[in-house]
Amino acid sequence: MQQPPPLWQVIGASVRGAAHMRENKPCQDAVQWHQADEFAVLAVADGHGSERSPYSDRGAQIAVEVAVALLHSLYTGFLTGPASLSAVKRYAEEQLSEKIVREWRERVKKDYAANLSDGEVEREPLKERDLLAGYGSTLLAALLAQDFLLFLQLGDGDILAVAGDGTVARPIPRDERLIANETTSLSTPDAWREVRVAFLPIHDENPVLVLLSTDGYANSFVSDQDFLQIGADYLRLIREEGIEWLASQLEAWLNEASAQGSGDDITVGLALRSALSERGR
Repeated sequence: MQQPPPLWQVIGASVRGAAHMRENKPCQDAVQWHQADEFAVLAVADGHGSERSPYSDRGAQIAVEVAVALLHSLYTGFLTGPASLSAVKRYAEEQLSEKIVREWRERVKKDYAANLSDGEVEREPLKERDLLAGYGSTLLAALLAQDFLLFLQLGDGDILAVAGDGTVARPIPRDERLIANETTSLSTPDAWREVRVAFLPIHDENPVLVLLSTDGYANSFVSDQDFLQIGADYLRLIREEGIEWLASQLEAWLNEASAQGSGDDITVGLALRSALSERGR
């Protein structure tokens, strides 16, 4: 008997921006995910890359590792008990953001201390605020289950939810305070207060596709409407060619988008929901 596909199938790619290649800068984005039979976790992050944030590539990698680990623990721990969806929503809104920020900061401090001796970072001790700024990063994350979706966002970037008919929506609206290169960050004081959370019960198997991307992707499109269309386009391509085919093409497409658009690093994570008929339910 053929094994049914997991509930959520996840793919992703992170590419170094065309401008970063010209300036010999590393990719400061990161993506990570965990895919299980009944749920998936996905996170993307964008290190700031400014002179004040010389280690933001590490900050972004730590961010996605922390988010995936804590969201995985939320599902496998919190949800295996008698907790209701309302309790999960309350926990996500009141405690999870603070845990993510606290864990990220502890990991950053350990990373800085571990590299003091190998010449990779400055030997002179930094004040905590400057140390955290050196690793500054945004974070977008999602926990995708059978009955609900949980999204978290700190800083710029985009989360798109695509319904079966191709309709695209933002579960978390854009933060109108973020203009030009200004963004909220894991490194800012009380960062956990800036994390925006969306908890969405799933109805009628919608959405069927979720996309998380760093801001270099949306900035590569002429208009926001053009960017939103990519959600429907990805769904159509998956239906025509399959998600494995899309995974094989994704990195090349993101490189092209950066070269012809923002010049920035671009990271995209995609999660496709399997139809109940495919899972034998």
